[in-house]
Amino acid sequence: MNVLGIHDGEEAGVALVADGRVVFAANEERYSRQKMHFGFPFLALQKLFQYTGVEPTDIDHVAVGFEAMVGRPGEGYDYEAEPQLHRKVYSALTRTFGGVMDTKAATYGSLQVLKLLSRNKAELKQNLENAGVAAPVQFFNHHLTHAASAYYTSGRDEALIVTSDGGGDAVSGGVYVARGGTIENKTSFSKLNSAGIFWEIVTQLCGFDPERHGGKITGLAAYSDGEEAYRILGEIYGYNPRAGGMENHRKLAFRDAFEYVSTKCGHLSIEELSAGAQRILEETFVSTVRDSHDRYGLSHVLLAGGTFANVRLNQKILEIPGIESVYVHPNMGDGGIAVGAALLLAAEQGEARPYELRDVYWGDDWSDTAIRAELERSRGVRWRRLDDPADAIGDAMARKQVVGVFQGRMEYGPRALGHRSILAEPTDPTMMDWLNKRLSRTEFMPFAPIVVEPEAPRFFEDFARSAYPSRFMTICLDCTPYCVEKAPGVVHKDGTARPQSVREDTDPYTYRALRAYERRTGLPLAINTSFNKHEAPIVGSPADALDELKRKSVDVLFLESYEAALD
Repeated sequence: MNVLGIHDGEEAGVALVADGRVVFAANEERYSRQKMHFGFPFLALQKLFQYTGVEPTDIDHVAVGFEAMVGRPGEGYDYEAEPQLHRKVYSALTRTFGGVMDTKAATYGSLQVLKLLSRNKAELKQNLENAGVAAPVQFFNHHLTHAASAYYTSGRDEALIVTSDGGGDAVSGGVYVARGGTIENKTSFSKLNSAGIFWEIVTQLCGFDPERHGGKITGLAAYSDGEEAYRILGEIYGYNPRAGGMENHRKLAFRDAFEYVSTKCGHLSIEELSAGAQRILEETFVSTVRDSHDRYGLSHVLLAGGTFANVRLNQKILEIPGIESVYVHPNMGDGGIAVGAALLLAAEQGEARPYELRDVYWGDDWSDTAIRAELERSRGVRWRRLDDPADAIGDAMARKQVVGVFQGRMEYGPRALGHRSILAEPTDPTMMDWLNKRLSRTEFMPFAPIVVEPEAPRFFEDFARSAYPSRFMTICLDCTPYCVEKAPGVVHKDGTARPQSVREDTDPYTYRALRAYERRTGLPLAINTSFNKHEAPIVGSPADALDELKRKSVDVLFLESYEAALD
């Protein structure tokens, strides 16, 4: 059975699940070149059919991860220039009836209203018909699909699932219990109490785009203890044990919440504000997981939703006494909704059960012929074909060159996982400053390490329990003293790193390159960062990669078996 997953909204994407397993998944931004693309994924759908050879008429079911498709174009939300509807209606309601809006009845009523306002279900069906897909379309609850994305790719039959984001289908997350292939919702978090909106407000107060740059707050948090910010923010947001999640104590929403927090915290530095917010978030979800673990007796925790892009938070959850493992869906934000919806529908049809992912190289790849043709068209570039590029990559990194890699099938999700990556040597403690400047990125953001998995315990504490999520770069770990000494370029201010571990059986290209670097330097580890310029999606084609070479983002580029550099 072929199930097509579609996400028509921000971070639009597609997925194909065949016989209960994901065989293709990609997000529209890689093809449209529009970051966090909003709308129907026309190009990704076309690529799915081209790459897999599945015909539109071969699709048996279509799954969509929203019951109420109400949204706005993904241009970056601005709480200071908020739409009139929110300012005049919703904010006024929360000021007057905030307590009532936390009830299940209010959440249910909000969802029914959103369904009535649904902007494009008919349009989505028409777009599918135009693409030749005549299969029935089923719409699922947004957070249930987040939960499904984590459960059916976890390899765990029994698990506790927590989801959290800005909001979808009238809630901002929930707690679920999964057993025997089915998922049961135990608690839902109202949108008024959204941890995602709390994080967006703090992100904007720090001067960043609230929908794109939330990760910068986690990076900044390491530069302050944030004690005063924590105290002030704790009077506004914090854990509610009765609800089992975050509570917006003042019951203020949108611009009202933004202005209140701004007034209270305007004198704080962005480092202090970030540290305080990170602490609030950690305490909230550590409490959520701890109390849910006590209640349901489940020690394997699965996470999905944009909140869990916060790798430091994920580490804190793993450190809870009694928690045996944590797994984060590799595309934790709304970019993972197509996969979650497709797996959920397949499970309902009796075809999907939880399984452990071998890898998430689920996008398209490029043939030798196509890559060579692109190189021949490029002006100002010299290139050559290699029998095995591993030694050349190892040599380049040993010479302290910045290396671009474009090989194999494209990674699924927001992280570069060695197939569309920039690699660099990790021994230079000033690397974070000069490489961020070269890539036009924020200089306080740490670079992540990529390491051959058998050697990872030498560099990262408690690696064994984190091996699975570390393959997808979704959790933070404490660095060992050996790592701090030998690879300071990957160690963040707080002594942590967000590693990706590589196995020879899943990515032999990168594994061999790291081993080649190890033969030259003794280190089976390098810096790995996404292959893109600031504010652009990760490269999606050889032409994109060559453009980055010409911009001098990298010194040398490896396209499968080809090595390229500027004349």
